[in-house]
This record gives sequence, structure tokens and C-alpha cells, in this order.
Amino acid sequence: MKADIKNAPGYIKDHVAGITQNAASPLLADGSWCGHGEELYRVYDIVEEGNTVFRLQLPDTASEDSLPPAVRLVSVTGQKQFLIYDPRQHPASWHAFGDNAKKEPQFLNPHQCGKCKGTNFNISVGFEIPADADGPNDTSWFALAIACVQCNTTEITFEDETA
Repeated sequence: MKADIKNAPGYIKDHVAGITQNAASPLLADGSWCGHGEELYRVYDIVEEGNTVFRLQLPDTASEDSLPPAVRLVSVTGQKQFLIYDPRQHPASWHAFGDNAKKEPQFLNPHQCGKCKGTNFNISVGFEIPADADGPNDTSWFALAIACVQCNTTEITFEDETA
């Protein structure tokens, strides 16, 4: 596992940090979430101008029209919104081509902790890297781990195949 910040996908580079004290990152540390069994994967904690607590909006995948399955975060302190996962940015994803690349993601209401119903989380992400990757956005799997700030419950809450 590497937390190689300079090789993070370009669209999230400004929002990643190496593994810190974030309670979510240990869930991704062993790479068992890697869907293709690749040896190389990278795990990052998410930060935004020093902020480490976010509200999370998972994709609404109820219908074909709701694709792509992007993930949006909102900084609790700065209220800045940004995508932490956008399959349209990954060249092996079918969401990166043609009309699929033009579709706008749709999101569910802010995610709630299953235990305490809290809505503030520390976030860690993992990207599986295929052996023949051509660049930082060339990944084969994505995983999102969260740690509830209120009750410390942790889980891998979303995964997506990018290749």
C-alpha cells in the first residue's frame, strides 16, 4: 500500500493526505477491497484546507439515468463541495466515454451513520492500480471508508469498479 500523494488521481490531488490518525484508513490498509486482486493500491485520507470532517453524499444509482456513480463531500467547516470520486475521470471506466461522460451525477441525501444517525465523517479512499496503468487516473477499483465522528463506527460504505 502506498499513500503516494503525487500520484493521486488529478481531480482529487488537492484533497488527499497520507494516512494520518483517521479511523477509516485502517479499513483499506490491507487491500482486501481491491476487486481485481492487483498488488498495487493507494490509500488516502481526505482533507480540505485542513478540515477532516465531511458530510457525505453517495450516488443515487436507482436508475440508469442517475449514473455516473460519483461521490460528493461537503466540508463541515468551510461548506466547500467537491467530488472525491468521479468515474468519468478514470479512462478505463465506461462512464468516461461518449454520452456517458456528459451525464451529471445524482446524489442521495447526506449519508447517516447506521448506529447513531450522525452525518459527520472522516473519510479515506482507496484506488486499486492495474499493472498496465498509464497515469494517476488509470485505476481499476475504488473504495470509500468512513468513520463516524460522533460514535467512531467505521465501515467501507461504497465501492466501484473503474475498469
